[in-house]
Amino acid sequence: MHLQYVVLCDQIIIANDGKPSLIGILNEIQANSVPVNVPRLAFAARMLFTTDETGKPHRVEVAITDPSGKEIGRPGGEISLPVAPTGVDSIAVDLPLQFDLFELASTGRYTFLLHIDGAAVGAAQLNVRQVNVA
Repeated sequence: MHLQYVVLCDQIIIANDGKPSLIGILNEIQANSVPVNVPRLAFAARMLFTTDETGKPHRVEVAITDPSGKEIGRPGGEISLPVAPTGVDSIAVDLPLQFDLFELASTGRYTFLLHIDGAAVGAAQLNVRQVNVA
């Protein structure tokens, strides 16, 4: 399995042809005060599974930790891949996860760590910074 990308953004739109559009890629949020509720936050990843990895299910999870390292969520599930057609060397799988009213309780770095079949394969981080209002 090859991880093509992992990113946090404002929104993911999946077109009729299956191509994702990532809108508002971000790695930092500035807030007047904490806790802060982000109206919409999306996690996106694309994995390429080789032919020997197709035709069987794979467990996918995203471990979300707060700045202290405490796990605050672990959405996940199982994806089933068809057998790769002859002549195809990999199958791309897009993973869009959308969170509405995502609460960030403190300042610091939040980590979204992608696991495939129990192994950590990539991460995106979101830094929350408090700014003074003048």
